[in-house]
Amino acid sequence: MGELSYVGETGSGCLIHRETTGRYVVSHQEHPRGRAHAATLASAYATCQVFEMDLAGVQEPAAARRY
Repeated sequence: MGELSYVGETGSGCLIHRETTGRYVVSHQEHPRGRAHAATLASAYATCQVFEMDLAGVQEPAAARRY
Protein backbone atom coordinates (compact mmCIF):
# COMPACT_ATOMS: atom_id res chain seq x y z
CA MET A 1 0.00 0.00 0.00
CA GLY A 2 1.29 3.47 -0.82
CA GLU A 3 1.25 6.53 1.39
CA LEU A 4 -2.25 7.90 2.04
CA SER A 5 -3.51 11.44 1.55
CA TYR A 6 -6.88 12.64 2.81
CA VAL A 7 -9.57 13.20 0.17
CA GLY A 8 -12.77 13.70 2.15
CA GLU A 9 -15.50 12.23 4.28
CA THR A 10 -19.24 11.88 4.20
CA GLY A 11 -21.49 13.32 6.86
CA SER A 12 -22.03 9.83 8.24
CA GLY A 13 -18.39 9.07 9.06
CA CYS A 14 -17.10 7.40 5.91
CA LEU A 15 -13.49 8.40 5.19
CA ILE A 16 -11.85 8.46 1.76
CA HIS A 17 -8.09 8.58 1.24
CA ARG A 18 -5.99 8.21 -1.89
CA GLU A 19 -2.84 6.14 -2.14
CA THR A 20 0.20 7.36 -4.02
CA THR A 21 -0.54 4.46 -6.40
CA GLY A 22 -3.77 6.25 -7.42
CA ARG A 23 -6.35 3.96 -5.88
CA TYR A 24 -8.79 5.08 -3.20
CA VAL A 25 -9.02 3.60 0.28
CA VAL A 26 -12.41 3.74 1.99
CA SER A 27 -13.03 3.21 5.71
CA HIS A 28 -15.61 4.17 8.31
CA GLN A 29 -15.02 5.89 11.65
CA GLU A 30 -17.08 3.23 13.44
CA HIS A 31 -15.00 0.42 11.87
CA PRO A 32 -11.54 1.92 11.24
CA ARG A 33 -9.88 -1.45 10.56
CA GLY A 34 -12.43 -2.36 7.90
CA ARG A 35 -11.12 -0.99 4.62
CA ALA A 36 -12.06 -1.30 0.99
CA HIS A 37 -10.24 -0.23 -2.15
CA ALA A 38 -11.79 1.57 -5.12
CA ALA A 39 -10.42 2.53 -8.52
CA THR A 40 -12.30 5.82 -8.88
CA LEU A 41 -13.66 8.50 -6.59
CA ALA A 42 -17.21 7.68 -7.70
CA SER A 43 -16.76 4.03 -6.74
CA ALA A 44 -15.25 5.14 -3.41
CA TYR A 45 -18.44 7.06 -2.61
CA ALA A 46 -20.52 4.04 -3.68
CA THR A 47 -18.46 1.92 -1.30
CA CYS A 48 -19.30 4.41 1.46
CA GLN A 49 -22.98 3.76 0.77
CA VAL A 50 -22.41 0.02 1.20
CA PHE A 51 -20.59 0.62 4.52
CA GLU A 52 -23.48 2.80 5.68
CA MET A 53 -26.07 0.19 4.68
CA ASP A 54 -24.11 -2.46 6.59
CA LEU A 55 -24.01 -0.28 9.70
CA ALA A 56 -27.75 0.37 9.40
CA GLY A 57 -28.45 -3.35 9.05
CA VAL A 58 -29.83 -3.01 5.53
CA GLN A 59 -29.01 -5.88 3.19
CA GLU A 60 -27.85 -5.28 -0.35
CA PRO A 61 -30.15 -6.50 -3.12
CA ALA A 62 -29.21 -10.02 -4.24
CA ALA A 63 -28.09 -8.72 -7.64
CA ALA A 64 -25.54 -6.44 -5.98
CA ARG A 65 -23.93 -9.10 -3.77
CA ARG A 66 -20.44 -10.24 -4.61
CA TYR A 67 -19.60 -13.89 -4.10
